[in-house]
Amino acid sequence: MAAEKVDGRRERSKRTRAAIVGALTALLDEGRIGPTAVDIAKRAGVAVRSIGQHFASREELLLAVAAHHAGRLEHGPVDAKMPLAHRVDLFASQRARELEASRAMRGAAAVVLARSPGVARALHVAAERRRAETARVFASEIAASSEPRAAERSLALVTSGRAWDALRTELGLGTKAARDQLVILLRSALGR
Repeated sequence: MAAEKVDGRRERSKRTRAAIVGALTALLDEGRIGPTAVDIAKRAGVAVRSIGQHFASREELLLAVAAHHAGRLEHGPVDAKMPLAHRVDLFASQRARELEASRAMRGAAAVVLARSPGVARALHVAAERRRAETARVFASEIAASSEPRAAERSLALVTSGRAWDALRTELGLGTKAARDQLVILLRSALGR
């Protein structure tokens, strides 16, 4: 069986695109909310014009970074049948890691949100995914609540990126303290 011929240009293009996405991801992870094209190109080890050749707009680049970032955050689902105390603890740990890892991404998105429908959609999809996961993990407690819709909304609020950012920035909590506060908020929202 003959090996497939590799198109060198296509492979180089994939590597360059991945390097640009990786560079912007690293810059955002470092807290650089609005790095310039020069910053990104320098970090990626490519020419500035390469960014424009691979991404039609900054929005397109941010969406590629968001997709890359989402892949980095994947974790196993929390078993909704485990005892509540274990679910709360595991869920809080996973959500805290996810929200902390995506803080810079949310900050960068906020800069372009008003003029970028694609970024607004991506943020909405991520928030909806988090809300759905929260509702799945705590479905039995939500269903048992006297006001299920209110319980679901409360859980969505306390486990949101905005709530995490408030814990970290407005209240000045470190990641462990913010995670511990998330556990307290979850217990409170669940009436425990």
